[in-house]
Amino acid sequence: MKQFLYIFAFSLFLTGFSAYRLSAQQDARYSMYMFNGMYVNPAYVGSNGAPSLSAFYRKQWVNIDGAPQSISLSANTALGKRDQYGLGGIAEYDEIGVHQRITGYLAYAYRIKLPIGYLALGVQGGVQYLRSNFTDITPEEVITNPDPVFQENNSVLLPNFGLGIWFNTPHFFAGASAPHLLNNKLKDGQPDVAVVGRQFRHYLASAGVVIGAGQSLKIVPSVLVKAVPRNAPVQFDTNLSFFIKDVVWIGSSFRFEQLFNPESVNGIIGFQFKNGLRLGYAYDYTLSDLQNFTSGSHEVTLGYDIKKKAERFVTPRYF
Repeated sequence: MKQFLYIFAFSLFLTGFSAYRLSAQQDARYSMYMFNGMYVNPAYVGSNGAPSLSAFYRKQWVNIDGAPQSISLSANTALGKRDQYGLGGIAEYDEIGVHQRITGYLAYAYRIKLPIGYLALGVQGGVQYLRSNFTDITPEEVITNPDPVFQENNSVLLPNFGLGIWFNTPHFFAGASAPHLLNNKLKDGQPDVAVVGRQFRHYLASAGVVIGAGQSLKIVPSVLVKAVPRNAPVQFDTNLSFFIKDVVWIGSSFRFEQLFNPESVNGIIGFQFKNGLRLGYAYDYTLSDLQNFTSGSHEVTLGYDIKKKAERFVTPRYF
């Protein structure tokens, strides 16, 4: 069984991380995407005005040996007298089985001040380092698979860049992006071997709104749509959160493939403090056939928004 999982993980690695089907999404996914805007869209940088830091950790499919886990760190801020520029950076580490991916991107956005908000155009560029530690697999686990690809470690460094557009007001956001545009070819490390995988272009669209329901409650619905044309089913993440007294977040999300095929449901709880500190936790319950093998997925986030000089308290952040 362990041998099968490693081979299955390698297949996922060639076609993408964090996936159930071999034709599934390549990029890591986060249930609290509304607080990880830079991962979703490079034009997001600077949208919060003041400097902002965030960290995410996700452990997917607990109890499945070699299941994906991801860590991301990001920082961004607005620059210029009118906050017309956004600048940021993001680093991410993904692991599935004996395979690792390290990603680093720098992002820049030009922000246009409109009467009701900001419209931003963003670009990002960076590299991904992919490595497969096949020598960590014991001989007993690969004895029935003598393919040379399993006999040595392989690695590759791939450049990429992405584009995005983002509009936001203090109580609304909407954006669309292609975080990486190059369909890089993946090989097994030997120059005379045919292509065995490829990075596919991803398209993302997201939107959310803050609805006031009295002085102590705000309702925040949001949605994230992911598409990899001709290579994966369209995925929908829908979220409904309640923000109580500008301190406590309570919410729930559903993830669907092809709109009517539920994949998971999750619960979110978080705390946002006046000093700019933000904590969050999400638990995903799997609804697909994998529910027979896993107890679910866990995700935590830690963020910090640095107040401007003229601010006594950090303005509550809704996304």
